[in-house]
Amino acid sequence: MPNKYTELEKLRELYSKGEITEEEFNLEKEKILKGEMTGDNKNFHKRVQNSDNRTFNSLMHISQLSNFLFPFLGIIIPIVMWSTRKEEDKSVDRNGKIILNWNISVFIYMSILVFILILMILGLGGLAIFSGMNLDSTAFGGFDVDSPAFVLKILGTFAIVIIPMIIFGLLDFIFTIVGAIKAGNGEIWNYPLSIRFFKTK
Repeated sequence: MPNKYTELEKLRELYSKGEITEEEFNLEKEKILKGEMTGDNKNFHKRVQNSDNRTFNSLMHISQLSNFLFPFLGIIIPIVMWSTRKEEDKSVDRNGKIILNWNISVFIYMSILVFILILMILGLGGLAIFSGMNLDSTAFGGFDVDSPAFVLKILGTFAIVIIPMIIFGLLDFIFTIVGAIKAGNGEIWNYPLSIRFFKTK
């Protein structure tokens, strides 16, 4: 059971957010200080716990942004956070699974794009260079390798893979922010394009 100081701190937080009135604040403060645990007080403690879990869920979503600081950190932190509280609260468990579903999905999508990119690099001259072949004007469909048209062709080909990678990076950032906001409001929101490996309902 949390001590009085922790309870008072949570009470002040609810009051500062406007979730309880001044009258409720003073009444619950008195009950906490007296150590009373009435039926109403238990309901209030449940409200405090729900607010705490919403904050935790929001932080769990936000922690994915640490991926932009260090690779895989944005996967490790949410998993650790989820595993510490998933048995205590259903909302924590569901939000953790939503995050896992999204991260696994992004990994699969990116792996496919990287594989395609590697094939394109090998197909656009890598094999010719490694095998010692001379590149002439017929090596790439009649394009002169020094011409602007050839450069545009290469850039256009790579853009087919690079642009989706950039889009997934932006979606990762946007979905993380939206997920954090919705989790803070107590909503369960599955990221679009996310494959449901774990059931969230």
